Amino acid sequence: MVDTNRLSRRRALALSGSALSVTVAGCTGSDGDDDGDERQGLDPDDWEDVDEIYLEGFTRGFYGVEPDLITDIRNPAILLFEGREYELTWENGDGGVHNIAIRDENRDVVGDLRTQNMRDRGETQTLEFEATSEMHEYLCEPHPASMLGYFKVVD
Repeated sequence: MVDTNRLSRRRALALSGSALSVTVAGCTGSDGDDDGDERQGLDPDDWEDVDEIYLEGFTRGFYGVEPDLITDIRNPAILLFEGREYELTWENGDGGVHNIAIRDENRDVVGDLRTQNMRDRGETQTLEFEATSEMHEYLCEPHPASMLGYFKVVD
């Protein structure tokens, strides 16, 4: 469960203005480039023990909750090890209509890795999956322009 202090801090940051949002978005490294990998902490050694990922969804983006490597990062890039089992849980943070889907580079949903739309604030959904090299991005299908993050899959 996400504590209320974390939610309040996120809301305060979101209200700080679009200029800050643009600046921060440019530093998250969520596009999977090598420089971004270093800034966000996509070193495989740091992700070795991660098998559970927790995000909080708002219309303006998914925000990392756990692991600590992604805390408070908007649409964080997520490192996955091919063949490893993961649980990706997200919580509806604003009561908007959201879901989560995992897609390949052609924007096709990988397998059946898509949740149903939900609207209730505080409700959670979990995708359990084995990481494959075709996994490229995760997104909210009703809000693909603002709720979109990328995977980096390594052997």
